[in-house]
Amino acid sequence: MEPDTCGHSGSSTFVKTSVSDELEKSESSQVGNSKVKTDGEKQPGSKEFGQQQTGELKWKMFTDEEYSDWKTFSADDCKVPLRSFFSYVELQPSPVVTCVARHKKPVPQVLAEMIEGNLGAYIRIRIGTHKFRCIPNLLKCYSVWFANRDWRMTRFQFEERQVPARGFAALYEWMRTEKEPELRVAVPSLQAARHLQVHLFEKTCWTVLSGEAVREKVAFGVYLKAKRVPELADLCHVMFDRLRYFFLALVGSPEFLALEVDVLELILRRDSIGVNSEMEVFFAVLRWLGHTPADVPKRLPHMRRLMSCVRFHHLPMSFLFSLRESINRPDKMELFRPDPVLLAFNSDPEMMTMMEHALSFIAVRCQYEDTDEFLAICASHRIGVVFPRHWVCHTKCPYHQRGLAFPYQHRFTASDFGDYIAAVQSDWVGPGPADHGKSLVLDLDADPLLTRQSQYRANRGL
Repeated sequence: MEPDTCGHSGSSTFVKTSVSDELEKSESSQVGNSKVKTDGEKQPGSKEFGQQQTGELKWKMFTDEEYSDWKTFSADDCKVPLRSFFSYVELQPSPVVTCVARHKKPVPQVLAEMIEGNLGAYIRIRIGTHKFRCIPNLLKCYSVWFANRDWRMTRFQFEERQVPARGFAALYEWMRTEKEPELRVAVPSLQAARHLQVHLFEKTCWTVLSGEAVREKVAFGVYLKAKRVPELADLCHVMFDRLRYFFLALVGSPEFLALEVDVLELILRRDSIGVNSEMEVFFAVLRWLGHTPADVPKRLPHMRRLMSCVRFHHLPMSFLFSLRESINRPDKMELFRPDPVLLAFNSDPEMMTMMEHALSFIAVRCQYEDTDEFLAICASHRIGVVFPRHWVCHTKCPYHQRGLAFPYQHRFTASDFGDYIAAVQSDWVGPGPADHGKSLVLDLDADPLLTRQSQYRANRGL
């Protein structure tokens, strides 16, 4: 295993230095350091020390032949000393530059800035002539509709009647900033939320529409917007609950004459519409039926349906007698020919039946001052009980009375009613009074019969 003078041994590559040269250096170093001794060290010049130095200084490449004789090779304790790579490779000095990293923003803050700045908005949405760029994950997070679409789609298109552009703009702004929609866009926003199934935003829209500002005329304006959308029928019904003091002003407006019969019926059946007399409801029905001569033939078939909303049981006794007298007149065909609505009313036998029931109800009630006793008599004789509305007194009305007592004796004409509802229009210009008309009326004491209404309906399972 000793290298030749040329530094080769078989197929080995090279020898770093000869063993003899290293041994000479080792011996000279032993002589120079012979005085340095420590406990446990091997003495210089000893056989063991020489073998150790020889084993440590051997550094060569081994051939395949040497490896093949494994027993001999393993018996020869040849150790390769560990030397630094840089002890025989030239090292080029390189300066080390230490940089101070900038402070990183928290992840929630980074995400908030991305959403607020609409960064990464590569989804394109087209609604009519309006175009929107949206963050895809934001849409999929809030909208069930978008979450169920193919996530590879980047372009969507909607019709204005499905998703209004104004509503979608308010919806997407809420997704980014949690800003509630304004009242003027609350209806289209609710429509967009329902179509795209954004349930959290739908609740936000209902919160806006349930505010104190959405009353009377404002509520009716919301209804006019919602009635064009079949999916918002429940919103229309809610708005009817907030219509009271504006009712008579509504009757005098063009919007009342344009109401659909279904909507008008829902309004007239409510207990809370602000009237001081059931006669006003009767005249309101006649006004709608006789809107224009061209519309009369189309609307007359709805007369029975709308007249059933009038509570004849609480009309003044004198007015009922005059109606019954008109129906029984032999010359009614000639007398009411110029007015087809009155002619149809006086010619319908169903109207006579309704008035007869009302007169019977009034006659029975006049006999019993005690309300509980009266209700007991009605139950035993199967007399239908019709409860009155919550009356109000309009301060500017010339014919209203501060107090109404059963049986009612007040009386006014259709012309008086028409003049009054025309006069109150000025009080409801724009959104109407700041207090939604509460200062224009006086609440009257409830009819004694109203105090038993809830109990009576509960007993009868109504």
